[in-house]
Amino acid sequence: MTMTGPNKIVKRQAGKDSKSSSRPSSGGALCKTCTPCRQKKVRCDGTRPQCVECSTNSLPCVYPHDARREPRPSRARVQSLEATVAAMLDHMKAAGILTSEMQSAWTAELMDTDHPSRASQDYTTHGLSRLASTAAIASPLPTPTASTAAQEMGASFLSSPPRSSVGPTDETKPRLDSFNTILSRTTQTQLDSTELAPVKLVPRPISNDGNGDGTGLSPSEARVAGVFHENGYVSAVHGLASIMNPTSRAQHRENINKMTRKGDDAISASKARLISNAALQRQREARMFRNPRDLMDLDGVDPELAKHLLDLHFNRQHYAYLISYRPAIMDSLASGGGPFANKLLLNAIFYSTSLYSDRPSLRADPDDPQSVGRRFYDRFRELLIDELDKPSIPSALALLLTSVSLVSQGKPSAGWSLSGTAHRMIIDLGCHLMLGPDYESTGGVNEQRVLRTDLEQEMRKRLYWAAFTTDATQALYLGRPCMFASAQARVPLQLLDTFEELEEWEPYIDPKSPASAPPPYGRQPAHAVSTFSSLVRILQISTRINDLYGIQCVKYTTEYLLNKKESIERELEKWQTSLPSHLCFDPDDTLTITPPPHQITPHTTFHALTILLHRAFLEEGHLRRHTDETAKRRGEEACIQSALMIQKLVRRYRESFTLRRAPFLLSYAVYSAVIVILRQERHERGQFTEPISFFWTCLSELQVGCNFGLKKPLSVLQDMVREFQTSIKESGTTGTEQPQPAGLDESFFFPLAMAPAASAIAPNNTNTSTPTGAYVSATASDYIPHMDHFDPAFGHSPGLLDFLNDQEKDISQDALYGLFAPSQPFP
Repeated sequence: MTMTGPNKIVKRQAGKDSKSSSRPSSGGALCKTCTPCRQKKVRCDGTRPQCVECSTNSLPCVYPHDARREPRPSRARVQSLEATVAAMLDHMKAAGILTSEMQSAWTAELMDTDHPSRASQDYTTHGLSRLASTAAIASPLPTPTASTAAQEMGASFLSSPPRSSVGPTDETKPRLDSFNTILSRTTQTQLDSTELAPVKLVPRPISNDGNGDGTGLSPSEARVAGVFHENGYVSAVHGLASIMNPTSRAQHRENINKMTRKGDDAISASKARLISNAALQRQREARMFRNPRDLMDLDGVDPELAKHLLDLHFNRQHYAYLISYRPAIMDSLASGGGPFANKLLLNAIFYSTSLYSDRPSLRADPDDPQSVGRRFYDRFRELLIDELDKPSIPSALALLLTSVSLVSQGKPSAGWSLSGTAHRMIIDLGCHLMLGPDYESTGGVNEQRVLRTDLEQEMRKRLYWAAFTTDATQALYLGRPCMFASAQARVPLQLLDTFEELEEWEPYIDPKSPASAPPPYGRQPAHAVSTFSSLVRILQISTRINDLYGIQCVKYTTEYLLNKKESIERELEKWQTSLPSHLCFDPDDTLTITPPPHQITPHTTFHALTILLHRAFLEEGHLRRHTDETAKRRGEEACIQSALMIQKLVRRYRESFTLRRAPFLLSYAVYSAVIVILRQERHERGQFTEPISFFWTCLSELQVGCNFGLKKPLSVLQDMVREFQTSIKESGTTGTEQPQPAGLDESFFFPLAMAPAASAIAPNNTNTSTPTGAYVSATASDYIPHMDHFDPAFGHSPGLLDFLNDQEKDISQDALYGLFAPSQPFP
């Protein structure tokens, strides 16, 4: 027994060896059925290296691995795969081709350790293939880019992963190579398929949680962009094509290695420092003005006036775009000058806020309302000469603020030029490129400079996004392309200082002008950060709508234009449905309190963009040949609904705050609604007299408010008056039955309602007893004695009609037409 046992064992072992020697050693157990026989579902005799069935039919006989007999992957292998996938996901997210939602879904699927079979090589390869496919067809970056190169990012992004705290080890390098192979193969397949079929753009996901999607700069992109860091933030940007870019890869690697990812803990720590600093700084502000001459250099401005203008600025204009970062600016002012404030910025704040103030002392000429803030603007121009030679964050802020104010004051050319200078300065400072918020410097930043670095990064983010919002807004209002949106930027829309999110807001009341106080209003949460985030995202959509009004649209095919229109419609709808509950507002619900003014502006902008999107495809639009009659009717209905919603929103705004300090983005919504109402009034006489009356009053108030210098929209008023007169005439009312809309300030539009306008409408009508004649006669007899004292925009009435006629000629000849230009014929 003892002899035979070993002999049997030896025999069995020999048999096993002989059997295994006949099989090709491939590192694991093989299936008994080859792949062709398995696919054909026929019996396989298992002959190696080629079975009879495959030999007879000349098929490649392959015996796959038997996954059932493979051992469970080791812990080290699982950890290696997890690190590899995490690195790939981080790289794709940093490149802007993977959203947070997609990352969470892929992570949960690829790293499910409850099912060991999912960690096998086949499953992992399948998962990575799907990741590569996602990368190949991903949508463009949510950072505002209008170029087609950004849309092709998904097919050509860099394959090297960023440095990460969970980065790949030596064991993961083969997996990285495998992923790159899969990615290149999938990308090539995707590109081959796109050659045969038109590209269908995937709409970019939009989130409005106030935290953004964290699309910061990846280390690989930092190398290409020539980004160098100093003290924890970007200090210089010179691309690879520049002679100022260091050619040494080692030098760049040494610089980028100073920035390392610290994870969510670093973000939480920075956020806590910024919020606590904002709370402490707000307490210091009251002490600053007790002895201001000993602490602050206000450039010769009276401290009481300076405090009035600063308080008014941070109450209204600040919330519109979050251009200025209050804690940093006020801290620099309290220190007698610092890195975040200078005299140029101070005078820019004073000048821009003067438009919101009711103090007559701010006028250079007491009888000229357009002279308000002139001394601050003159001082700004004196200081600008020296500041242009030394770009800085406060100087860029000053340029943005002043450009917005100049456009509002009727100097669009000067404002447009200053905004362009600000954009160049921002790019020169490197504020358009920034690593993710969880990156920190490993050296060169001591404990005393940590808060300074946090403040610098927060100001840079706000500066970039404020520049984008102001540029997109001016592009809409002036009918010009959005220039700053085409920059290759990587800036996370993630503001860490959320102190103003829950801070309560109430209208500013000037202690020296209590008579001009707004209606009573209870304090409401400002929700400044989430509101600004929603505004940024709706303006990102506006840049795509602007493409439909560019000269390149004549080259687009009908299919492309309709697909683009549908994609934009889906983005607008998703923006509205994904708003957080505290930003939703129904103007028809009279029981709800009207939100602060800056929270209403995104809603009016949404409806204005809806009108702008459909307007191009209507009967009078330049893209009308690409839609049929049914689509045109749907577009008209959408425009009318949006116009009426703008009326409801502006009515609530006007009842709660008046239009005295309304931003020109709200004015743009009013003008958009006017265009729709006027066009519809031509087809349905008498159906829209009430909206015309309301918008008439609103435009009158807007002209005497912060936007009194915007003369070009007065041509809209001219058409409005004539349409209103025609509606009255065709409605058949006479004498005392003539409708008189409440609150209609006819005296302001008297020069427009004179006989020449009436004769232009009905040249053959000489009967003054007609409704139109009665309307004009009543206007003339009532307001001729007082007309010399009423025109707040021009001061005098002579030459007004000539000015309006010249404006109409300029609009019709302007190639960069926007809202105010008539439709131009296209073949």
